[in-house]
Amino acid sequence: MSDPYAMINSSNIVVDMTIWDGNTSTWSPESGITCIGIGTESVGVGMTYNSSGVGVGTTSANKWIV
Repeated sequence: MSDPYAMINSSNIVVDMTIWDGNTSTWSPESGITCIGIGTESVGVGMTYNSSGVGVGTTSANKWIV
């Protein structure tokens, strides 16, 4: 089963979206890109990934910042 992922760059900015099963034997993001599973959250290109709720971008309790 495949799930939605946000593809983020080294600045934690979403640069693309993908549907992926998480198997790095069949596909993996290019160098400098990390895939983050988004589940049912509304995420789009240009948003900032705020993994712990603070410290990335603007201090916020939100995981994804517009």
